[in-house]
Amino acid sequence: MCPLDRGSHEETTTMHSHTNAPGNEIGGFPQTRGLSSTAKNWIKGLTFVLPLGFLVIVLLQPWVEPKWMFLDPLTAAEQSGDCCHTYYGFISHLGVMLWSATAAVCLFTGGLFLFYKHQRGVALFALSAGVLTAWLALDDAFLVHELVMPSFGIPQNAVLASYAALALIYVLVSWRLILSSDYWILLAGGAALALSILVDTVFHSLVPSPVLLEDGSKFFGIFCWASFHISTCFDQLLRSQHR
Repeated sequence: MCPLDRGSHEETTTMHSHTNAPGNEIGGFPQTRGLSSTAKNWIKGLTFVLPLGFLVIVLLQPWVEPKWMFLDPLTAAEQSGDCCHTYYGFISHLGVMLWSATAAVCLFTGGLFLFYKHQRGVALFALSAGVLTAWLALDDAFLVHELVMPSFGIPQNAVLASYAALALIYVLVSWRLILSSDYWILLAGGAALALSILVDTVFHSLVPSPVLLEDGSKFFGIFCWASFHISTCFDQLLRSQHR
């Protein structure tokens, strides 16, 4: 090989190695081996600070009774005696939006890993989470377990038990990936959602304190659920670029 050819070959090799080094950009997209530790720390902090800070602001604002912002819009309209105001069900609406966004991200990621990247474990995790989350969004939006199913003679507790069974199936097909991620965010969200269900089942009251505890913990749980699944899906998409 002549010196000129050797120099050209070395330059090409150097450029190729530099372009494919982790952390550089190819085609405008950052190439990493998953979310950085800094990004994960930010996600952990914001997962707690954002929803709790937001709930405090809603509780302390001086303009309207917070209870009507936490209840679902239909219940607020029926019980307030002053139908209707745009702030009715404000927190409830945000919860449905978080459920829906999470379901969309999970289902898209699951389809991508199933049909394009052919990684069954990630696909099962994302698809099972997406289906469960989509159903929870429908339940939250249309009061399925509170009004719709009981109207067909199906007890509310039986519906909640079926949701617990679906959650168990999700855990059984996803536990490996869950344990390899920041699973404590999911545990915190699950504990908050369980507290919400417990308060609803035991008290089932429209008194402000139980309402705020039930729907406040529910919103926090939904936020943790969304944070865990969206960040995990994004992390797996980044990692898949190096597999």
